[in-house]
Amino acid sequence: MNKSFYFNGLRLWVQGLLLLFLRWSQMKTGFDPATGLSRQSVPGTVLAAAILVLAAAEAVFAFRAPGGKRTYSNCLAPFSQGHLPLLAAGSLLLAAGSVLLPGWGPLEITAAAGGICTAAGLILFARIVRSGGDVKVFQLLPAMIFSVVFLLEIYLPEEGNPVLARYYLPVLSAALIACFFYQLAGLVLREGKLRWLVFFGNLSVPLALASMADCAGNLGRTLVYFGFALVTTIFLLLRRDEVLPEPEAEEDGEENSEN
Repeated sequence: MNKSFYFNGLRLWVQGLLLLFLRWSQMKTGFDPATGLSRQSVPGTVLAAAILVLAAAEAVFAFRAPGGKRTYSNCLAPFSQGHLPLLAAGSLLLAAGSVLLPGWGPLEITAAAGGICTAAGLILFARIVRSGGDVKVFQLLPAMIFSVVFLLEIYLPEEGNPVLARYYLPVLSAALIACFFYQLAGLVLREGKLRWLVFFGNLSVPLALASMADCAGNLGRTLVYFGFALVTTIFLLLRRDEVLPEPEAEEDGEENSEN
């Protein structure tokens, strides 16, 4: 448990806080205050290099996991009593952040409704899993939809921005979050892959924390990024040390033993 807490939780948050400091330093020194154009910045260069190194390292860690399509309950353990308050806190942060996103256009209204439904769905999903019920993808659909809507809310205002350094981190982070929830729902349907879940999750947590540096004056985005980082960490902490065999593997094993 301690090993899992460090490797799947604390390690990612330490990385995230370091990236957050680098991104905050880049925001202070890496852009011309008059034109907004990017300029030479040591923190910005170090940040980009660190993200590339982390991506390569997480790819190595992820591909140590068993390949192929997997089942949720065979890859992730049930929620413990200690996980539930943190999951609930992360879910409430998502709901609050989605409501506080600036603007009342169609996209913002959709995001607000999606954040609230995401919080309810995640809490309900955790209760069903903890009670031993069959996991269903229905409770995770709001999280999938909200993560995509949030990605659009981050990207669309910046699509015409020629300064890639200004917005690449929050957009990349939101994309990784959406990919993580896609894989999580895929596990429930037995269509997801543990390797990709681990890869997207391990990258999305530190990058979500780092993206909070881009949210100055935008409390809604800050809460959403923090909520996603917390919720994703909880699911990563549930990863089993040894993946349980899939039904086909069990049947094959029984047939081989009979032969």
